[in-house]
Amino acid sequence: MHEWAIADNLVKLVAAAARREDLESVSKVVIRVGALQQVVPETLEMAFRMMAEETEIAGARLKIEPVLLKLRCRNCQTITTGNDFVFTCQKCGGVDLEIISGKELYIDYMEGEKKGT
Repeated sequence: MHEWAIADNLVKLVAAAARREDLESVSKVVIRVGALQQVVPETLEMAFRMMAEETEIAGARLKIEPVLLKLRCRNCQTITTGNDFVFTCQKCGGVDLEIISGKELYIDYMEGEKKGT
């Protein structure tokens, strides 16, 4: 389950950003996760919550925004969107496809309170 490794890195990155930005608390972390990452949201949320418990971001809520798989056929230029891992063009049946989106895994933004406010 790679969700635990993702959560570990996420907690470290958010905690470092909170220190750098002089935040007293972090209330929300929003990440974007592509379909090809094959992340189980509930597992990632639980791992994040548990790993954040003993850090300066304890109590932060993780929001996961999914990014659909989007493919472009290099033969006919048809764009296919969805989360079905069917790697053939729906129009021409071609298999020479370019991944446009679906590999993402990044922190979009975080919300928190500055110290002394």
